[in-house]
Amino acid sequence: MKQITVNDLEKLSIGSAILGSGGGGDPSYPLLMVKNAIEKYGPIDVISIEDLKENDLVIPLSFMGAPLINTERLQSGSELEAILQTIEKRLGQKPTVLMPAEIGGANAFTPLLIAAKRRIPVLDADMIGRAFPELQMSSCYLRELSATPAVMADCMGNTIILETRDANTLERMARAITVAMGSSSAVGFYFMSGSDVAGSVIPNTLSQALALGEIVIKAREESTDPISALVEASNGRILGRGTLIDIDQSIEKGFLQGSASILCEGEKMKLFFQNEFLLAKKGEDILSSTPELLVLLEENSGTPITSEALRYGLQVALIAIPAPEIWQTPEGLELVGPQVFGYEPIQGEAIL
Repeated sequence: MKQITVNDLEKLSIGSAILGSGGGGDPSYPLLMVKNAIEKYGPIDVISIEDLKENDLVIPLSFMGAPLINTERLQSGSELEAILQTIEKRLGQKPTVLMPAEIGGANAFTPLLIAAKRRIPVLDADMIGRAFPELQMSSCYLRELSATPAVMADCMGNTIILETRDANTLERMARAITVAMGSSSAVGFYFMSGSDVAGSVIPNTLSQALALGEIVIKAREESTDPISALVEASNGRILGRGTLIDIDQSIEKGFLQGSASILCEGEKMKLFFQNEFLLAKKGEDILSSTPELLVLLEENSGTPITSEALRYGLQVALIAIPAPEIWQTPEGLELVGPQVFGYEPIQGEAIL
């Protein structure tokens, strides 16, 4: 059985932010919270899908809302305890395994925040393999699992249980509730038995995030280019390097939306986002778009930059990493392709 220790947290922070493609929230503050929890309660057990028992109750956990809000309104940790207590009361069964609903950004740390205290193992898997802005954008949706009952909580411990007809309705209702909670909430949804998990989630993504973080850290220690090392290891490609300019962003309907331009050798490359980076263009040419992972990195250190951390004048590199296979299918593209976010799809390609 693997364990997450304090020594793993920097790797997880970097790797999860890479997989977040600009979204999922900045992991810096959750890292400190998990570090404190591990120092107080001990390392966190990590299990694989093969370790699950049929009657396990697996709870995916995530924070939702506009990431920019969480830089001003910090998570308390009480949200997750409130969710688990509500599940125990509502279902009459204690959760036996937790997992990140999405591995991208701060949400990779979400189950760890409560797992250390509760001594509940965390599954090495998630439902996205990256980050996406809406709750129905998950592997469990494609496998037609029920998204509800779902439990939401805010930083004051207020909770609400949702039963909806489908995951799209859950997204609309949960988004409105999140806005009412101050544009930041925690949510548990797609509760699964151990027998439901195989084939419904994306395996080994916690390990993937740790491995990507280790690649960047090792390159720094060896004084080599972390961006080139990351591109080689992830089968990615560099779209451009330059200076971040012309940032335009606002919080709309619970999302951080906008665009930013990167000046690359005298030409502007434009990056569009809705929490996550979704589309990159140079002039009229589309360089990359969702579901491919667009990852913005500080040029020298290889530190991933989330959408709420965009700052004028930063020297950056923009890379593209292939999406998990599930999002390259026709069904996956229909759910998370560029047309879903109002962008024109690239014709003639199954994956961008």
